[in-house]
Amino acid sequence: MCSISGIIQLTNSKRPKDESKAAVTRMNAALRHRGPDDQGIVDIVASGAVNGDTETTRLDLCLGNTRLAIIDTSVAGHQPMQDSDTGNWITYNGETYNYRQLRSEIGNEFGPWRSNTDTEVVLRAYRKWGVQAFAKIRGMFALAIWDGQKQELVLARDGFGIKPLYCFFGPALQTGSDISFPTRIGTDRLIPANVFAFASEVRALLASELAPRRLSATAVSSFLEYGSVQAPLTIIEDVWSLMPGTCLKISQHAPGELGFVVSDFSTVTSRSHTQVGRSRSQAKTELRGILEQSVKEHLVSDVPLGVFLSGGMDSSAIVALMSEVANDRPQTFSVVFDEANFSEAQHSRAVAERFHTDHHEVKLKEQALLRMLPDALVALDQPTMDGINTFIVSKAVKAAGITVALSGLGADELFAGYPSFRRALRLRSTGPFTQSMLPSLAWVGRLLGNGSSRQSKVLQLASSKGDPHLIYQISRQLFSPETVRDLLGVDFTSGPTARENGNSGETDPVNVISRLELTGYMANTLLRDTDTMSMTHSLEVRVPFVDKEVAEYVLALPGSWKVQPSQPPKPLLAEVLSDLFPPGFLARPKMGFTLPFEKWMTQQLRGEISSVLNDELRLAAVGIDRKPVVGMWNRFLKKPKAVGWSRPWSIYVLAKWCQANSVTL
Repeated sequence: MCSISGIIQLTNSKRPKDESKAAVTRMNAALRHRGPDDQGIVDIVASGAVNGDTETTRLDLCLGNTRLAIIDTSVAGHQPMQDSDTGNWITYNGETYNYRQLRSEIGNEFGPWRSNTDTEVVLRAYRKWGVQAFAKIRGMFALAIWDGQKQELVLARDGFGIKPLYCFFGPALQTGSDISFPTRIGTDRLIPANVFAFASEVRALLASELAPRRLSATAVSSFLEYGSVQAPLTIIEDVWSLMPGTCLKISQHAPGELGFVVSDFSTVTSRSHTQVGRSRSQAKTELRGILEQSVKEHLVSDVPLGVFLSGGMDSSAIVALMSEVANDRPQTFSVVFDEANFSEAQHSRAVAERFHTDHHEVKLKEQALLRMLPDALVALDQPTMDGINTFIVSKAVKAAGITVALSGLGADELFAGYPSFRRALRLRSTGPFTQSMLPSLAWVGRLLGNGSSRQSKVLQLASSKGDPHLIYQISRQLFSPETVRDLLGVDFTSGPTARENGNSGETDPVNVISRLELTGYMANTLLRDTDTMSMTHSLEVRVPFVDKEVAEYVLALPGSWKVQPSQPPKPLLAEVLSDLFPPGFLARPKMGFTLPFEKWMTQQLRGEISSVLNDELRLAAVGIDRKPVVGMWNRFLKKPKAVGWSRPWSIYVLAKWCQANSVTL
């Protein structure tokens, strides 16, 4: 696991190329927490072209890497890594869990291997198969490869977006030129800019001093709507996220002109019905084998490995499956609290005892948690309403000497664990007459309602007519579009909609929402926050449920197998693991690792948050009107549950993040 960064630029003979190296050096320094074990920078003079009679245009490339050594921790894994036969270079962030199989498939076709790393396997796989190599990888990754023969820079990101990759084009060669990032597959055009930069974090691109510290107004709207910025947008103007499963190629198309091509190498599809179990019983047997294989693949490591164990179904499932396939006794870690309402200690202990794990409890008191909040906010790469809990548990696990941790993230998205799934089924099951009446009833409800956020969502859902795209969008909504307009004083388009992100031709409402959750909330909030907050502590988090083989199989199964109104959430997953747990163990209500934000914000943090939400200049710097914010904050202090803590908290985080990173509109 590492960080990657780099710059490719068109320069002339009069411009020193040391500028690129200095910028990559700054990015490496900003990313050192992601890779404390090693770092490297390489300069590559790619090509030259005569521009006019006297001046030569040169394509210069500088690649950077900081390394957290996981597989083959020797110096043989130093990056950036070169294939000396082809002149290809790679800077790689991720884990290729099937690297041994790929290495065996490649064999000694290109001579003796120089290391036991998965990085070298990916570099040689590219040499053998080109960009199709990326579709063969079972793992998580973000990478950049310089193709010496084609004279092009190739960037790619895993199909789920587990590992981040951000890009910047600029500065524009002509004032007013459009340098917006491509979002459509097959885009092929010139870039009206002479420099392209990329990095594992948005803040690293800010540290390069190339990307301006300018807030994206459209991204602020997206953040307010969903609690995190929806890709390909980022919170910074002209900084873009490379979309999951896509490949971006940068090259010099003509003297003085860069060009790019976007292609799709990996999509999360579903298998055909002939490839999955024809009965529920057969499917459970096949799925059990696929899950065990995924967990086994995710255990590949040359450093200490543990499991986040909250005691809920998802983390308990990982521990149970690990006990079936691991050679060593699993190490499990739970963060527990004095407050019984926020602690799952008894459940995590029961799981640890059942599977004889080497269990560690990290007990945190309220004051210790509050002291961590400033550091957690500083660690955010982009504003988010979530993520603090991951910062806390990652800090505790890393302090125990662990470098790799497994997480149950992704099970809710695939096995229908969220309320959005049941809402879709309930609304779809109503008759045509009832559906036709719901919008009118919702209109009356708005007139007579109490204005609570919960009631607002219920009324919006009533108007959805059971459309799974709308149900997902409303369920994940932080602020309604009307409230976003009030906060910003203008109507912004917040970027890709739920329908655009989840449009796969799927008709089963449960599977439609699964895809929307995978490409929306999971990709833009859960995975992004998990990566940022864990790598702040140089901890790699792996997610065995977020696996290509697992997802393709589960998405091919009927939605009715995964959610049933009369049963507890995720009945299919519970049945697959039924022989590993006593009856009813996995049927308890979902709790998750939560923090008492509502209490803190009305008590210990009240003064701090009030000072920010009442500061007109600070809010204006991020484009938000103070008046509706103060009204919301006062309503929250009177009736916290009616407003919800996440709404005032999200605006507080946005203002604090922008101040800490010197970012304004």
